[in-house]
Amino acid sequence: MTPFGMMGMGGGGGGGFMDMFGMMGDMMGNVERMSGSSNCQTYSSSTMISYSSSDAGPPEVYQQTSATRTGPGGIRETRQSMRDSESGLERLAIGHHIGERGHVMERSRNRRTGDREDRNDFINLDETDAGAFDEEWRREAGRYVPPTARALEYGRDRRGGRSAAGPPGHRGPP
Repeated sequence: MTPFGMMGMGGGGGGGFMDMFGMMGDMMGNVERMSGSSNCQTYSSSTMISYSSSDAGPPEVYQQTSATRTGPGGIRETRQSMRDSESGLERLAIGHHIGERGHVMERSRNRRTGDREDRNDFINLDETDAGAFDEEWRREAGRYVPPTARALEYGRDRRGGRSAAGPPGHRGPP
């Protein structure tokens, strides 16, 4: 018996890590099928970092991150960021989508030159519809706020902005 045989990674005839990759592929296929469901919320994120260093100067770092959140009704938020120490470029793009429509806001700057750029891309939208679309997206996405997000409200009293000691509605000591 092989040491990893009991975990589905055992040796012999197509086993090994190939079983693990097959299971991972099956799992990702299930996630894709579920995301088409009317009651499914998903979150996916990936990050890539490259680091190199030499005696000739500071280390060079390249970092790229991508994250996607989806909710029922075709609600989707995308975030992409990139940072490159060699060129000095930093970029952040946040996209709000409902079905085939979307508004992507991108901001970039070059730390070396000081150049800054803000850009808005509209997908199947006119620029004049951007405000109404953003409000629709906030309203629809707000229906699917995770329960843990409510904990952020505990530090604020809705009546006057003062600090509260407990959850909303908590009156504190008498």
